[in-house]
Amino acid sequence: MNTRRLAVLLAVAAVVTQAATLGEGAPRQTEGPAWLIRLSTWIELVAAHRPGAIDAPARLVAFWPEAHMDEVRTDFVALAALYRRELIRSARPAPVPYRDTMLTVPELGRLLGLAEAEGAQERANLVLKRAAILYADVAMLVVPLLPGQFGCSAGASMLVKDGTRIGTGCVNVHWPQGRALLGAVKPDPAKDETVRLWYAATIAFLLQTGNYANARPQLEHARLLFRLDPDILFQGGYYHEAFASPLIQTVAVAAGSEPGGGKVHLENAEDLYRRAVREDPQFVEARVRHGRVLALLGRRQDAARELRLAAAAAEGPQLRYYAELFLGQAEESVDNLAAARDHYLRAAALYPQAQSPLLALALLARQSGDRSGMREAMAKLLALPFARRDDADPWWVYTRWQNERYEARIAELYAALQEGDGSDRTRVRPAVGDRQ
Repeated sequence: MNTRRLAVLLAVAAVVTQAATLGEGAPRQTEGPAWLIRLSTWIELVAAHRPGAIDAPARLVAFWPEAHMDEVRTDFVALAALYRRELIRSARPAPVPYRDTMLTVPELGRLLGLAEAEGAQERANLVLKRAAILYADVAMLVVPLLPGQFGCSAGASMLVKDGTRIGTGCVNVHWPQGRALLGAVKPDPAKDETVRLWYAATIAFLLQTGNYANARPQLEHARLLFRLDPDILFQGGYYHEAFASPLIQTVAVAAGSEPGGGKVHLENAEDLYRRAVREDPQFVEARVRHGRVLALLGRRQDAARELRLAAAAAEGPQLRYYAELFLGQAEESVDNLAAARDHYLRAAALYPQAQSPLLALALLARQSGDRSGMREAMAKLLALPFARRDDADPWWVYTRWQNERYEARIAELYAALQEGDGSDRTRVRPAVGDRQ
């Protein structure tokens, strides 16, 4: 066991002995049935957690059994509904039965941290959202440090590097807990901006880290809630485009997990990108990727039309580079060789150290019988520094999620919780990479 993991385990042991000091929410329930004490502890841990921190609540919850997480979520949702029902009836002195316990309405309010009648639903939503963020932080920050299979389900995800299977990873138990919590947000999670932010941010994290086993159910639930959301549609398109890549398909087909092959993923990606552009015609990155996928599917004329629109609207050097490079390929595929050359030259001008447009120019010149042009492009290509630098040619990072910038989405999610429950937060698409 390495030093970092040992430190985490020692910290967890300290958390267990100091748990009574945690929390700013409801007072700790120290007597009664185990489920009631567990629920009170959970509410306290949720209130005490600082979003984005590997703190005591996150470390402790990382070791909770899945059955206990199911139990406290079910109990909180049921008791919150019971509390709201009794408030509507006007609080009565008679105790209310739940499981093996009789609770008065004031006791319910104190237990849940919803003591005041006014705004009880909003506060219950806030607990649910904070708990979902706690579980997300556990999955993103704590579980990777833990030994063995703590925080993982019985299943396993396949880990791939450069087209080679290198092992299995964790199918995390905390992501479905977060989804279930947010599904209980009232009156409708599909109309809540913080719920949407949670999905967009966590999916971005999973895509960036290549955690497709956990990203898939996250995307499926997000699309059920936010069917027309361009960001969620775009993320789904990226997932399928990435899965269609040769590096992933090589291993997936060999393992027998992809009977349909990459073409099915490309078709799904095309559908999702097209719908994202339809919902937001100014979503240039979605249009660029849509054009590339159309080209990979052999729909050359459609690809050229889409990429012409993308190139005309793209801003920022990196997105413009992709648009020009892919448009050059699309124009070449429909025999517009002069136009293709112009677009390759524009891409090369944006990134003079990039290999991809120079190689494309050399191949285009060879196809056209322009031996002088081919030699010129190859001479420039061979004069480039030998070592590959990702910042020299954006093509090398095209398959990385948003060029490794999920952090802006996570920061927006945390900010939403700091401002309240975030349900009325004005929607702002974060600037990620060169997205327009």
